[in-house]
Amino acid sequence: MSTKEKNMDERIAFGNSLSEKRRKSGFSQEELGLKIGKSSNAVSRYENAENTMDVHTFASPYELLKDLEVPEPDSKIVSLFFQIQRLDKNKKQFALSMVESMLDNLASL
Repeated sequence: MSTKEKNMDERIAFGNSLSEKRRKSGFSQEELGLKIGKSSNAVSRYENAENTMDVHTFASPYELLKDLEVPEPDSKIVSLFFQIQRLDKNKKQFALSMVESMLDNLASL
């Protein structure tokens, strides 16, 4: 196998992995593009092995894939959300708005 064919195989494998992990993580191509400072078209070209990434896009392409991993569920968080799910409509809306507000505040720290 030539170096050119090997590079293409690696690009295809990376593109497939990127696409799969992006979808599992719930990101659209546009959202991922915003995360990495690229357009959704650029993400599409990476996923379809039509383009390669420059070193400034990712220190390591595999760091991005690691960032896209879906985290293991935390039993305490799951338990809290089940408790919220069982509340009546008004209390549930209040609890969810409080959680959203806290998350927004934490994100801005």
